[in-house]
Amino acid sequence: MSFFGKKDDDPYQPGKTERENAERARRAAAGGGEGDGGDGERKPERPSNTRIAIWVIVGAIGLYLVGSGLWGALTH
Repeated sequence: MSFFGKKDDDPYQPGKTERENAERARRAAAGGGEGDGGDGERKPERPSNTRIAIWVIVGAIGLYLVGSGLWGALTH
């Protein structure tokens, strides 16, 4: 980390976990780009399948609650 404008490639970036730093160093040593998704690896920007499933389930529950509330308000 540099405070005076010197652009060093710091392997320990602030806010990164040790695993992310190790993966970044491994990719840099192998010549791969940051987040290229090669070799069957998942891109870091993409949410996991579990997170997507949770979003779908919570969205369906929310849609049910809004729909049943509207139905109740319109029929009574």
